[in-house]
Amino acid sequence: MNRFEILSGLPGDGPLPEYYGFEASGRYREGFVVRFYPESGEPWVGNFQRGVTHVCHVLAAPSSTLMTVIASGQAYELDIATRRLVREFGGAIDFLAEVPEINGVVVGNGLWFEAFRMPVLLWSTRRLSWDGMRRVSIHRLVLSGEAYNPIEDCWKPFSVDLKDGSATGGSYNGPP
Repeated sequence: MNRFEILSGLPGDGPLPEYYGFEASGRYREGFVVRFYPESGEPWVGNFQRGVTHVCHVLAAPSSTLMTVIASGQAYELDIATRRLVREFGGAIDFLAEVPEINGVVVGNGLWFEAFRMPVLLWSTRRLSWDGMRRVSIHRLVLSGEAYNPIEDCWKPFSVDLKDGSATGGSYNGPP
């Protein structure tokens, strides 16, 4: 059985959903809505405040009650057994790829990339772009793309070794 179900909206009946990321003034707005099915206890609904991108996804940690919900680029790691928020990160995640070869997930925000195997961060690249990326793809264990350079008004190629996060190229040459 799947441990979650992405809903098209807030349910019209049943218990009130749990809210994550909402300030008091926007608490009852509809965000990214997910129903969870913990191993013990009743199913419950979470309503997650959205970030600023198009990436929405739910990731389940193997043999654990931890799940990561990415709601339009904003990520929430939570324990579905206790409904406790473990951590919140992202906000502008605009790239996500599950990579079986590293048994993990790679996320990017238009500036750098990170890989994690829930709940452990495997690596983070250095900053690769001044302002955005395009043509990001993965071939075997190499992530590649182009990073924007606003000074020269051009795109510079980059590549990332998915085994360790080492990167070459890109447009950013400022401080870490």
